[in-house]
Amino acid sequence: MSRHADTNAPLILFVDDEAHLRVTVKDFLEHHGFEVELARSGEQGLQKLGRRIPDMVILDISMPGIGGMGFLKRVQASKEPAPPILILTARRNLRTFFDGVKVAGFISKPCSKDLLLEKVRAVLAESASAAAAEEKGDSRHVLLGEDDPEMADLLSRALIRQGHSVTTAASGPAVLENAPTEKPDVVVLKHFLSGLNGGPVASLLRAMPTTSTTPIVVYNTVGVDAPVEPVREAGSRDINRYVVARDSADILDAIQLTLVSA
Repeated sequence: MSRHADTNAPLILFVDDEAHLRVTVKDFLEHHGFEVELARSGEQGLQKLGRRIPDMVILDISMPGIGGMGFLKRVQASKEPAPPILILTARRNLRTFFDGVKVAGFISKPCSKDLLLEKVRAVLAESASAAAAEEKGDSRHVLLGEDDPEMADLLSRALIRQGHSVTTAASGPAVLENAPTEKPDVVVLKHFLSGLNGGPVASLLRAMPTTSTTPIVVYNTVGVDAPVEPVREAGSRDINRYVVARDSADILDAIQLTLVSA
């Protein structure tokens, strides 16, 4: 694969089987200074991706043929670095459905043009930050276990802005399934996590050869005036850092301190 021509306009590959929507989105994004290539199916999207690597992909999930999920699986199975992919879909509970899949974000279908433009700019900005951090050697891979979609999205975006890559998992078992293949630089777990809480997950990670030495952060979100309770849950000895978080900044600070000291 080769990079797109050296122009000032970011290149976006829009993959969707609705002809009218393809034309509408192309005209809108080009009006705002982007270069846009179109694909009507996952198969055609893969062909175009093989010829030119865009700065990002906007991908519809519900399409004939291999569909959006087939496109995602083939891109992420490739040895070539994948561009950031923004998922466009009418499906609800997106975080659960895409649990463990590396995507740059989600946007509901149908959506307003202004929201689409905001999302596109945010994904491109986060991708640029991650690339700059990787070039400086500051980029780390974070495996995040969080079952609240809003908190998962908030933490993921903040970490990406800091230059890290993030894989999210919406349950304790999903963390355990993803950890051996992801080989993260740090695992971040919600204390009370669906399927299996953070402490037991930490113990099982310590018993796995691929993650036995991986730093683990566990957080518990509490109200501003809530008392701080000591960690009593089984597996607490396997945790590198436990944080009682009043807000997301407390969690991000704990992750950064853990990465620095790792």
